Formats: sequence, C-alpha cells, structure tokens
Amino acid sequence: MTYEQPSHQPEQPGSGGSDQQPNFFARLFDFRFNAYVTPTIISVLYVLGMIGIAIGYLSYVVLAFNVNAGFGILVLLILGPLGALLALIWLRVTLEFYLALVRLSGDFRQWRDEWRQQASR
Repeated sequence: MTYEQPSHQPEQPGSGGSDQQPNFFARLFDFRFNAYVTPTIISVLYVLGMIGIAIGYLSYVVLAFNVNAGFGILVLLILGPLGALLALIWLRVTLEFYLALVRLSGDFRQWRDEWRQQASR
C-alpha cells in the first residue's frame, strides 16, 4: 500500500466548510480534546519564558554583586549570559518538542482518516 501526499487546497472564503478551527476559548474548554491549544499559546509561553530568564539573570547579577564586586562582574559578563543562553536554548528546544508532538498527532489523525477512507472503498 502506498501513501499519497494529500493535496491541501486552500478553502474558499464563504464556502461553509466544516474544517474551520474553533476559537481559542472553544479549544480551551474542549473536554474531548479534539482541537489543540498548544500551537496557539506556544509563542506566548516562549515570550514568558524569555522574560523569566531575563529576570533570573538580573537577580543572579544583583546577588553576585552583593557577595563580591569581582564575582558580580564575572556573573555580569560571563556566567550570567552563558547561563541565560543555555536556559533559552533549553526553553526553545523543549517548546519545539511539544509543538512537534502536537503536529505529529494531527498528522496521525489525518493519515488515519485517509486510511479509513481508502479501506472503505
């Protein structure tokens, strides 16, 4: 059995198709989990994570200067930016992983539906 790539035709406005995505709150309170919220909020989570990393970096610098001026300069110029960069990389990779899982799940649903249609012919 061979898999044929589905042709994704853009839906014409006003065509009344049933494949319309529900709005954010409809997806948020969908207790059957038929629609995903993750693709909608992933960019917000990334921005919040970046803000959290920046606040953590600044807090670490202030604490380092309270310990010692030399240690504060070391944290300000080397350790802090390196830690913030590693935290940002970890955040990005983690969010991309979860987004890839959600997209893969959507692809599996589509493939399953296509296979069921082919099997019923």
